[in-house]
Amino acid sequence: MRLRILFLIGAVLLVLLSLGSAAGLFWMSTQFQSRTTSLSESIERVHSAERLALTLFILQIVQEFASIDAPPGVGPPISVDEARRRVLEQLQQIEQYSETAQQRELIASARNRVDAYLRAPAQEKLSRLREAVEATEAVSTANIERARAVRDEAKRGSEVARLIGLVLAVWIVMGAALVLAATRTRIYLPLLSIRRALAAFKSGQRESRVKQVGAPELRELAAEFNDMADTLVSQDARHVQFLAGVAHDLRTPLNALKLSAQVILRAPEPPPPEKVRESLVRISAQLDRLDRMVGDLLEQTRIEAGNLELRLEDCDLRELVADVVELHRPSSQQHQLELSVPNLPVSVRGDPTRLTQVLTNLLSNALKYSPRGGFVRVLLAQSKEEVTLSVSDEGVGIAPDEYEHIFEPFRRSKGSSAEIPGIGLGLSVSRRIVRAHGGDIEVVSQVGVGSTFRVRIPLQRPRA
Repeated sequence: MRLRILFLIGAVLLVLLSLGSAAGLFWMSTQFQSRTTSLSESIERVHSAERLALTLFILQIVQEFASIDAPPGVGPPISVDEARRRVLEQLQQIEQYSETAQQRELIASARNRVDAYLRAPAQEKLSRLREAVEATEAVSTANIERARAVRDEAKRGSEVARLIGLVLAVWIVMGAALVLAATRTRIYLPLLSIRRALAAFKSGQRESRVKQVGAPELRELAAEFNDMADTLVSQDARHVQFLAGVAHDLRTPLNALKLSAQVILRAPEPPPPEKVRESLVRISAQLDRLDRMVGDLLEQTRIEAGNLELRLEDCDLRELVADVVELHRPSSQQHQLELSVPNLPVSVRGDPTRLTQVLTNLLSNALKYSPRGGFVRVLLAQSKEEVTLSVSDEGVGIAPDEYEHIFEPFRRSKGSSAEIPGIGLGLSVSRRIVRAHGGDIEVVSQVGVGSTFRVRIPLQRPRA
């Protein structure tokens, strides 16, 4: 699971938990508000019914005082009309709180009994009053029962709310624990492993590698680190091999120079001129070899430092190729050099010195890596988009799995024998030069049959 998906799942999980918590809290607050409102209304209905009964008693008392012609200042301080008005107001107030059919029926019964009491003659007042009060008490009793039911519902709602709160709390804790566990397993521990591997590799433990665990991004990072470590270790091994090869290749011409000089110096008398000339020829050849080796090293150093400079100009590749081939033609009696070029000039925009260096490297390798001799063919061709230069030999050949490796610095074909001189820089330098001209170089080969190196250079202006 990739990091962005993991983060997305974590965010969605937290959002769902937050929404669930908010919805639960909203539901609980709504239920509590509903229960509180219902309980308050039930209590208000009970008080209204009790006030109605009390007002009925007051009305009865006022009517009795009015019937006995009590002197002024004696009896209740309200009139019969005021008492009747209060009874009607209390009755209307009770009717405002009717919710269920049972309450409406009880309230209607109470109104009928109160109306009957108000219309009853004096001799029936007390019996009608008793019926009206009983009706109001029935309303009060029903509301008390309703209030108790609401209270019980509130208790049950409170228990449900506590259960929901507990479930939400567990969900939140489990969600947070799941996110933390996933983060620790998929992100933190792999990052810690990578940091430790980097520290170990930095301290010199070149065998340190990272296990590819965790999120895909971190597994890719671990794979990149392992590849980088393998590359660095391989480069270190190649550098050691390179130093050994350089020491060996330098020792060979130096020994030849030393022997040639000692032959002349230790002779009891000056050797004949022809012997001196032979020694000087050998010395010159070894010096040329040393010069080429040092030149390759310096060239590779400049390229690695990014100091490869091209002096671009319009040049005819036919002339460059012909000059290089003619220069190498006398170098070996065992090889036959064949040259094929177009009849018309092949003009490109490039650095003649660098292009000559590339062709020289390819032609020298063709001669070196075909020790039994044979044909070396140089072919120059031009199309609408590019120029192609091919150098083919009948030498030892190269295995397909080495096609790219031989273009790396200090790498030589496994088929190279110790007698074939070189330190593995010529092809690396040549590819850099060709790519600086906007082209590329490739090889096709068969072990024991020969190799063909093909240089492609586009006709458009190259980038220096």
